Amino acid sequence: MEGQRSFFQDPANRQWWIDQLLSLRENPQNFESLVFRLYDFQRKHCPAYKTLTETIANRLSSWKEIPAIPQELFKKETIFCYTIEQAAGHYLTSGTTSGIQGRHYFLDPLIYKAVSLQGANEAAIPIHRACLHFLTESPNENPHSSLSAMFSFWAESNPFPSYFWIQNKTFCIDPFIQKLNLDISAGRNVGICGTAFSFVLLMEKHPKSLSLPQGSFILETGGMKGKHKEIDKKEFYQKLSSYFGITQDCIFSEYGMTELSSQAYSKGTDGTFLVPPWAKVLVIDPRTEKECQVGQKGLVRWIDLANVDSVLCIQTLDIAIKTQEGFYLIGRSNHAPPRGCSLSIEEIAFFENTHR
Repeated sequence: MEGQRSFFQDPANRQWWIDQLLSLRENPQNFESLVFRLYDFQRKHCPAYKTLTETIANRLSSWKEIPAIPQELFKKETIFCYTIEQAAGHYLTSGTTSGIQGRHYFLDPLIYKAVSLQGANEAAIPIHRACLHFLTESPNENPHSSLSAMFSFWAESNPFPSYFWIQNKTFCIDPFIQKLNLDISAGRNVGICGTAFSFVLLMEKHPKSLSLPQGSFILETGGMKGKHKEIDKKEFYQKLSSYFGITQDCIFSEYGMTELSSQAYSKGTDGTFLVPPWAKVLVIDPRTEKECQVGQKGLVRWIDLANVDSVLCIQTLDIAIKTQEGFYLIGRSNHAPPRGCSLSIEEIAFFENTHR
């Protein structure tokens, strides 16, 4: 079905791909064949990836040998398997520190939606059993935010009310606290999801602690390094636990990026990130380009089968320690600028503090 219209353009085939990804928990043996199928497609149809892989042997012995595109290349090249005119939309990286934003194009958002929902389910985040409060902009206000898009997918599938609390570039703390107190008084489970700095800003602006009903949860999206603040994660979780009156095992952390379609999640103070069955993370020794052993430190490399329209293998500058089941995220390389969704909320706080 390649011909004039590539396999992955066909809506029925895209749905078939979604079904394959969501069945990998029961059929993990299919992962490698799916990796090579997507790799063969992308190295033919994505110009930047074609250039990178021209010197690579046609037959690789393992999916771990799939060549990776540097994450920063999204800021310099169009990483897309089709023409820009065919894209249904794109997500933008923050670009807060450098002023240059990377773009992640997609034919349609259905694959991203499917894996965003199933990824949360795989991580046992109770997104369907709580009123959801998002300390971010909605997609209507920020249509190019992959985080806002993911949260909107959660909201659409949630049988309970959901709210976005950053409006017109302003964190609406007082209305949020008022609505949250109503939920607490009614004994409703709540899920509060936002960037690390959104929680920091909330606790600074509204220091009076709350007590969420049992069954509630917190999800923070990381980004501990910013322009003028840094947060120690253990201290941060202690503050969240005390402020919201929940145990630390009710606090989740999400690790993702605009250039990907999948996310990794950790729970509580353990800090070990796990990925869903359709994604893998390798911790790579940058000196040897080989995978690190358990306990060793290296750079995070993603293989994401949901990244159908761009590139499946991305090399980041994030540092992690390989664990038996996943990886423990340390932060960014000293040679890389801080990045991530948390920087946008920090910019809002900075704007508020300097324009009073």
